[in-house]
Amino acid sequence: MKRDWLLLLDLDGTLWDHLDVSSLKPPFTRVSHNAIVDSGGVEVRLYGYMVALALWARRSGAVVSSFSWNVPFKALEALRVLGASHIFHYHVIEPHPWKGRMLTKLLRVLRVERRLYLTPGRIVYFDDREIHLDDIRESVGEVNYVKSHVDCGGLEECTRLVQSLLRMDAAG
Repeated sequence: MKRDWLLLLDLDGTLWDHLDVSSLKPPFTRVSHNAIVDSGGVEVRLYGYMVALALWARRSGAVVSSFSWNVPFKALEALRVLGASHIFHYHVIEPHPWKGRMLTKLLRVLRVERRLYLTPGRIVYFDDREIHLDDIRESVGEVNYVKSHVDCGGLEECTRLVQSLLRMDAAG
């Protein structure tokens, strides 16, 4: 299937309920289908509908990328132990707040590796905070921002919102 849009998913507060996985202490241990704990017993729970949204996006022609301001090895290890690494084509996880730079680099990679040239209107960015939007606008333009767990809640509502933002065929 042709990949003609990009779904960016923040991790902290968006894909999972913990607000700073970088503060945790690996190793992580899986304690249920959607939860892990760190070595100190701090729990991290996946939002199941966000995983389902990423899988739907993949089936609907999206390139799906994590997009997080975290310590990479901790975030990647949390994803691995949660069994959620497979939902992403790419991981953009860097320990700094400049998500505009991060997105610029990812778009360059997509042009080279996939010959995919995306306009900002073909990018949907889920995050629980708006703090990175100015940096993203300055770097790449106005992307479709969705405030996680506020602008939509649940798979159906989020897929309808994404479809309307991208003006997708409802069957997509």
